[in-house]
Amino acid sequence: MGESGERAAGDFRYRKVEFAETITPLRVSGDRQRAELIRDVVDAFARLRGSVSRFIAMLAPDAAPESSASPLNLAAQPTFAALLSVLASQARQSKFERLRELDDVIERARLAEVHRDVIFLQPPVASEVALRGAAAELERLDAAFIGLCVEHVLDCHARDASLAVMVA
Repeated sequence: MGESGERAAGDFRYRKVEFAETITPLRVSGDRQRAELIRDVVDAFARLRGSVSRFIAMLAPDAAPESSASPLNLAAQPTFAALLSVLASQARQSKFERLRELDDVIERARLAEVHRDVIFLQPPVASEVALRGAAAELERLDAAFIGLCVEHVLDCHARDASLAVMVA
């Protein structure tokens, strides 16, 4: 190895030691319960986002906003706020019957990212109680969207069935 190669290798070893001395982990990964609670919050938000996307697709099958976006390509995916706006717009266009209730849930969901972001805070703000509460609120929002969507589908099928009986 030439002199410049040896110097580069020496510089690298020096930098490696220097970085090792200056990099410190922010949180030791030994807190298993906290890690599980963080996972619960992240999973609840992902389920909520998926439910909103499916609701949009149900209202307008040709306008599914995430159908072309790869889950790994986050830049191509619309923000959660954009999804909520699309849902509100699609609901109005499709003359969704329980629009007032849906608007209320959408307004509550606009704060969902605040609940999700509790995972980035340190204790005591992001205590176990706060993490459990965030996951529970995200799950309640998800259940509200799912309930409204399912009721809409059932109402549509009941309407279609009654029209079919009237025609026959």
